[in-house]
Amino acid sequence: MTGDEARIVDQGYQPFEGKLGSVRTRFAAIAFNEIRQAWKGKWFRRVAVLAFFPLGVFGMLAVLQARMPGLVAFGGIWPEFASTQIFFAMLMVYYLGRNAVAEDLRTGALTTYFSRPVSFVQYLGGKWLAVAIGVLGVTALPGLLLAGFRWAVEPDTDFLRFTAWAGGLLLFALMLSAVQGAVVLGISACTRRGRTAGIVWVLVFFLSSALSEGLVAATGLGAFRAIGFGQGATYLAEVLLDERGFGHDGAWYALGLAVWTIGAAGIVFFRLRRWRRL
Repeated sequence: MTGDEARIVDQGYQPFEGKLGSVRTRFAAIAFNEIRQAWKGKWFRRVAVLAFFPLGVFGMLAVLQARMPGLVAFGGIWPEFASTQIFFAMLMVYYLGRNAVAEDLRTGALTTYFSRPVSFVQYLGGKWLAVAIGVLGVTALPGLLLAGFRWAVEPDTDFLRFTAWAGGLLLFALMLSAVQGAVVLGISACTRRGRTAGIVWVLVFFLSSALSEGLVAATGLGAFRAIGFGQGATYLAEVLLDERGFGHDGAWYALGLAVWTIGAAGIVFFRLRRWRRL
């Protein structure tokens, strides 16, 4: 054989000897693939770590309120905590959701997805689950740690109250995952570049808040805060965690989040209507 000839090595058929996953759990493989890809970015890892830093501040406030209630004037730990963690949740959604559908559309990966036993619901469920895990990781997990710390240092906090906080935190995180996950998937489905989808998501998050506050200032109607992501979610956190009554505006806040979720889900189903039949 001369140097110009190509060497051909017959490897033969190599059967797969690993463990096959169930078809019904393919959505989990899609979700963890999204998380694995995002984890490669250093800023994603930094956000995941920085989301736990506010625990030190709120833990100190809990100690001060428990030991010196007359000297420390503070509106409430849970509303402020929720407002802070909503910002970190927005960043997690940025890293986990911007490429979810956009890059699949750009690269043609959807054809590969649906040429295998993956249903349309499994595909979207896996993409949403990746976002939900990220949101839960920076809201519910730090919140549970804070709730446990408050249970330990506050004399008037018993196990029943800790349980109520834990349930409220999980419900709050799931509701936040539902609305933010749906919206970022809707945005990602309307673009073909993950970077574009990420920029639009950040703009929608902040502009909705600015618009809602502007309408409240112009009309005096607090219900307009339901338009903004941050305001609606913070109010619900107060209801679920701070023992605040639901009130008349509560229905508007819940409706606002529901409209965002349903509207975004409708956009995703419309944009991907071609693949729903596969």
